[in-house]
Amino acid sequence: IPDTLLQQLEMSKPVSADSVPQQQEISKPVIIGPARPSKEEEAPVQPAIHNLAPFSSDRMHCLGVSLDYFSYAEASSVNDIFPGYPDGYLPNYVLGAPKSTEYGLAFGVGYEGSIRKHGSQLLFRPKLEGKIGIHQTYDGSTQALAIFNSSGDRIGYQFLPAKFSKSNYFAQAELDIGYCRTHAIEPFYLYSGIKGNLWYRDMVPDTTSYSNQITNSEVYYWFSAPLGLAVSMPLSPTFAADIDASCDLMFFGQMQVLNSAWDAVNTYKTTSPAVTLGNKIGYRVECSIMYKSSSGNIFRFAPYFNLYSFDQSESETSKSYVNGAYTEGSDQSFKEPSSKSWLLGAKLQIVFLSPYTRTY
Repeated sequence: IPDTLLQQLEMSKPVSADSVPQQQEISKPVIIGPARPSKEEEAPVQPAIHNLAPFSSDRMHCLGVSLDYFSYAEASSVNDIFPGYPDGYLPNYVLGAPKSTEYGLAFGVGYEGSIRKHGSQLLFRPKLEGKIGIHQTYDGSTQALAIFNSSGDRIGYQFLPAKFSKSNYFAQAELDIGYCRTHAIEPFYLYSGIKGNLWYRDMVPDTTSYSNQITNSEVYYWFSAPLGLAVSMPLSPTFAADIDASCDLMFFGQMQVLNSAWDAVNTYKTTSPAVTLGNKIGYRVECSIMYKSSSGNIFRFAPYFNLYSFDQSESETSKSYVNGAYTEGSDQSFKEPSSKSWLLGAKLQIVFLSPYTRTY
């Protein structure tokens, strides 16, 4: 067979796919970048509930007002008024009984904060508060008024009922320090600290029409060491609650009697040293709700109950003056009787949180 015919026969054979040279695929460029987020990741991030917990933030500052109902009662007796029965005192000629109670509303303003170094479990809580009670009611008796016979001799004493409106002023400063656990399901704060208290008991009647002899104005000041536990309960992304219970271990309490004009005729004044009050344990319970509005403002509403007491003091000696002149033989022993006070109130605050709020 001629070569040309063989070439024609080769060209007429069917061509197999394997014999065709394959074209190489062109590789696509690889783009390096963030992966496409999943559907869960695309969902909007909800605010952390713990952001509203009162001690889950590195910085929290609260400013607000308060309204209290204040009640005070002394456990006084004749023996408290006349310890040791001074000369001229006749028990059979005591008319009436000593009484000293007060009650009424008090308005206050205050600041509370919590400060913590970022990443630390040590928390500081400073507090400042002032209260004023105007037109509170004094319901008690006068001081012991001497009873004289026709010859001018003192034969006894009497206590007359007294009721009028007056004012009280309170101030308090506190610094707590403690351990806070924010990783727990319900964050808690265990603390202690020091608290200073001041009470100016203004015994001047609000109206000048009341002229009976009343006790002197007094200043009470005392310190205490609170020991407490606070627990936070996150409720939702916009609500959180907490409860704070503590007992106050009182120490260095004193009462200073101030000079006072007792009647419109003779300016009768006394000079008395400060008496040391007996120490007693006080108690305080506070519950609060924090709410974060849609605008981002945070508000805190906190009702509370506070109970504190003073035990009876030791006896001290006072001296009396009439129109500026010392009255011979007027020295008289006195003591501050035991007493009990309580406040039932609530406060409304606006809360400022730091940008380093914890989110666990």
